[in-house]
Amino acid sequence: MFLLKINAIIMLGDFMVGRMLFVGLSTNDKTVIERLIVKCHVGGIILYSKNYHNYQEMLELIRYIFDLAKKEGYPILVGIDQEGYRVNRLPKDFQNLRSPYSFHQNLEDIKKHGEVIATILAASNIRVNFAPVLDIKRFGDHHPIGDRCFGSDVKTVIQNTIPYIEEFEKRGVIPVVKHFPGHGATTINSHYFIPIIFNSKRLLQEDILPFKSAIEHGVDVVMVGHFIVPKLSGWIPTSFSSKTVHYLRNQLNFQKVIMTDDLMMGPLRIFSKVKLMKRAINAGINMIMIKYYDQFFDDFNRLEKSKLNQNYINYSVQLIYELICKYQITNQFILHSLDISKINQEIIELNQHAK
Repeated sequence: MFLLKINAIIMLGDFMVGRMLFVGLSTNDKTVIERLIVKCHVGGIILYSKNYHNYQEMLELIRYIFDLAKKEGYPILVGIDQEGYRVNRLPKDFQNLRSPYSFHQNLEDIKKHGEVIATILAASNIRVNFAPVLDIKRFGDHHPIGDRCFGSDVKTVIQNTIPYIEEFEKRGVIPVVKHFPGHGATTINSHYFIPIIFNSKRLLQEDILPFKSAIEHGVDVVMVGHFIVPKLSGWIPTSFSSKTVHYLRNQLNFQKVIMTDDLMMGPLRIFSKVKLMKRAINAGINMIMIKYYDQFFDDFNRLEKSKLNQNYINYSVQLIYELICKYQITNQFILHSLDISKINQEIIELNQHAK
């Protein structure tokens, strides 16, 4: 039954490339949202805090997204980047959690941190969270990763992130581990520049180990960052490198969804988005994160007409739908009861433990 469903989806060639795109809502224009779903059949929509003023508006937006996808007859993923503290995308109805590193010495606090976020997201029909960060904290809190990490050594990162991942999985929220192969290996901020990591020995012996552990645990999505690692990616960023994909598939035995970090990050803005998306797809990347921009629809049309590896597209669509089936994701908006006052009290009490 499932294979028949996948085969039927694969026959829908006009929409297959769209299913590989996870698009960030940099606009609140409902017409744009409608076109993304109706004309492009994008696989996912990413929410930002600027998309709503309060919790009710967030729920209404999610319901609107589901209703559009339901009419188009395909299940859509709704995701968010919710780490807490510096990376907080929830409406102001909720207190802001302190950073994960603030609790890295107490596993119960780490688990509670994950439980609170996962509870809010599950109750809100948000089924994908671009977290946790599996990078190693080697620099100060204000490093681009810094206090977003779960530890300053391999052992601590692994001990903290696996139980954290489980808090999301058992509530039906897909955790996306990032930023493979490890942003803690460089001081350069990949939001503004493309770091070159020459110390591949340390990267392979330390930074990759939390990802290896998460993969062995059974994590479903790995996000690849924008780094140049000559030994791992050649002289192109890891997010566009078939060598990096092969390493994940063959060395780490990861056979699930590989996605990129945002293609609209600083250093990539100057490049043709069509060429970037094409390069990622033909490297074997399964999902592409990209924030909406003014030329998106023109570029999407050009991408569909460009020379793409159809076998990779078929495989990617299959992996995405296997993920959707595993988590039983539908376009049914379920209005859950969420006691925001209680959640906020839990956050206040947890934040008192922060160090």
